[in-house]
Amino acid sequence: MLFEVIGSEWARNLAADEPERNPDAERTVQGVLASVSPEQLTSYVRDRTAELVAHRANLLAHARTEVLAGRRDVERIGRVLITIGHLAAEARAAGHFLVGYALRSSSAESRRHFELAVVAYRDLRAPLLAALAGLAAAAASLTPERIRDDRTIDGLLSAVTDIGRVDAECRRRITGPVDDYVTFLRLGRELMDGGPVPSTLLAAAEDELNILRTAMVAALPRPERAAAIARWIQALRGLPADSVLELEQLVDMLAEVRDWEPRLALLRDMIAHGDRRDETVIELARTLTELRRWDEARVELTARLGGRPGPEHVELLRFMVMTGYTVGDPETPQWARMLQAVGGELPESAMPPPTMSAEAGQARQPRRRLLVRFENGSLTIDPSIPAGEVKEHMMAAMVLGLGAQKGSELLDDLAVKDPALYEKVLDYLPADARPVSEADAHLAAAEQLFQQRRYREAVTEYQAALAADPDLEFAQLGLGDAYYMLGEYRMAIAHFTESIAIRPTPQAFRFLGDAILRGQSDPHRAKQCYEQALELDPNYGGARNALRQVTLMLAEGGADGR
Repeated sequence: MLFEVIGSEWARNLAADEPERNPDAERTVQGVLASVSPEQLTSYVRDRTAELVAHRANLLAHARTEVLAGRRDVERIGRVLITIGHLAAEARAAGHFLVGYALRSSSAESRRHFELAVVAYRDLRAPLLAALAGLAAAAASLTPERIRDDRTIDGLLSAVTDIGRVDAECRRRITGPVDDYVTFLRLGRELMDGGPVPSTLLAAAEDELNILRTAMVAALPRPERAAAIARWIQALRGLPADSVLELEQLVDMLAEVRDWEPRLALLRDMIAHGDRRDETVIELARTLTELRRWDEARVELTARLGGRPGPEHVELLRFMVMTGYTVGDPETPQWARMLQAVGGELPESAMPPPTMSAEAGQARQPRRRLLVRFENGSLTIDPSIPAGEVKEHMMAAMVLGLGAQKGSELLDDLAVKDPALYEKVLDYLPADARPVSEADAHLAAAEQLFQQRRYREAVTEYQAALAADPDLEFAQLGLGDAYYMLGEYRMAIAHFTESIAIRPTPQAFRFLGDAILRGQSDPHRAKQCYEQALELDPNYGGARNALRQVTLMLAEGGADGR
């Protein structure tokens, strides 16, 4: 509540020019709001600085309306005003205030922007706006950990006094919210010190709830206590008793930092309090698996699956298949059959890496058909052998017929004495009979890591393979697939595209379509990729299924695919 009140007082006391009422000004504002990334915003400002300076009153009017309505999505406008502030001082001051207001109240960056707003408003001789920014900066510097320091409270009270010197009515309106904010800070400190979780409900805005969330995270060494705080926060938000919204955020955060024991306790708490969703059981099983307790995870999963799986169990079965292959559970083939019986597809991460696919295996077979056999010390020559190619056929047949050790020695000797013939002989040898290059060694290591779902480590090995052989098609394809599994779709798209540049394959086009659909939400381009995959291989079931799904998506979303 405190920051909303500060924002409201700031907006009411802001002296600004009357905004222009014309389409150009509105388009300028909408262009800022449409920038969905910092890069897009920077580009927009660079290309339209003059327009933004001319229409800064409209930008400020839009932000003022948002703040008065209690909305805090004003960071983009704030950053634009800061950027053009060298041409308009009032824009710079307002921009710093708006960015501080938009950011999380207890963040260091929020405090820094409020402090810069104080300096700017003092230069503009706007004492009330400077005092309001000073109060916001003082509040943003307070955390439950610092509430014991009397100097921090003194700084907050001093900022309230500064407001009173300029506007007594403003001070009166703001004193109550300041007192409430301090109360929540002290309550957060008590919770962090192990105090009881209150049962009473208090009026709390998002900033006050963030204070309690800090205490909730601090309580994670005792997960049952963190869960109790989370349930109290949910009650303060007016959520139903069986809600898990706050707990889910904790569970997600613990997964990111790979802190599995408290995550397991929170998931069990969610299930004990009535969470009956399959996704919760899946996350419980995933956590048990990370703790090397697959047997327990298996019990939880099969209990939820019951005796007769149906279409509603597709995701549960997909997880069981995916994890079952990883841990080597003998029941995995049965689960895979169940999954397909209820209409589900096998999960991609349960499949081998692209370098181990049937297509890849065919590509690594001999590039040319061998027309000579060497068995029991005798050569058999096919009479259809082209003239001038007998020598390489004979040498390749001898490498295969002499056995692994002697064949390898023959190849090594040939590489030294006749490199040109050596290269020709390799074309007639299958992959397992060719010498293992540095690139192939890294590629094999990457495949093994990929199968173990150690995708980040697989990336390193695929990159090492490409460093040794930049034209190694399957390393590009595997690297793209590893990035896809990591959710880094931009990188996946780049490497799938590189693989296609080396050699267009159905698999590479299918994978590229998946990455475009997932990473760029562009069903039109994805559809083109699936169609190209089917042009190369009309029997490619994976591409056909993907094309069918994306076609349905476009039909449901209309012509624009939205």
